[in-house]
Amino acid sequence: MKIIAYRTCSDIDVEFLDEYHYVKRNNTYHNFKMGQIKNSYDRALFGVGFIGDGKWKVKDENGKFSRVYLCWMHMIERCYYEKNKDLHPSYFGLATVCPEWHNFQIFADWYKEREYDVDERLHLDKDIKHAGNMIYAPEHCLLVPQRINELFTCKRNNYGLPVGIKKTSSGKYSASYNGKNLGTFKTLDKAFEEYATTKERAIKDVANEYINIIPEEVYLALMDYKVLIENDKNYIA
Repeated sequence: MKIIAYRTCSDIDVEFLDEYHYVKRNNTYHNFKMGQIKNSYDRALFGVGFIGDGKWKVKDENGKFSRVYLCWMHMIERCYYEKNKDLHPSYFGLATVCPEWHNFQIFADWYKEREYDVDERLHLDKDIKHAGNMIYAPEHCLLVPQRINELFTCKRNNYGLPVGIKKTSSGKYSASYNGKNLGTFKTLDKAFEEYATTKERAIKDVANEYINIIPEEVYLALMDYKVLIENDKNYIA
């Protein structure tokens, strides 16, 4: 960084000499000498995310991390924080965040434009709109109530079979959804077809419960969602 304005030793402006050329105003010369002036474009969050220069603050009026900041932070943590990779095996090394969302200000603009009131947490979802998507980006993501997001949770198994499908001792395949047995079938395709039909119907039912709460974009994505075997993270063809 360099000093670009010096009024007194307690009032200087500095410019950071990187691609963003961020100007931090009203600093002290002592902090400049000690290297204690922070650059809002430093990739301080897991080596990827930076706060940027804009109106959105990390903390709310009560001094707690804001909902939008926590959402942004957890998104980047899932994708890039190696120490927590075992907590997020379906994200780390697989999912990525688009470059513009490395900037908290840009992400917060998107989030705040879409935030709505609901009596539960809003979750950031990347693959309801585009099943199988692994990139967090504005064209792919939705803000959805927690209950809806949990409909798309993929529980891990060690069988190589899709969620809801088990192989019986007779070599057939049983299907179940939400604890309800859907029957036994000769082939995996038939078992999964029954599971997919049941799950898609359940998603539509919940979407209609929320029709007066969720935005139209979210509602239409839920109504159009298709449960496909190739998008199941457990399935090994």
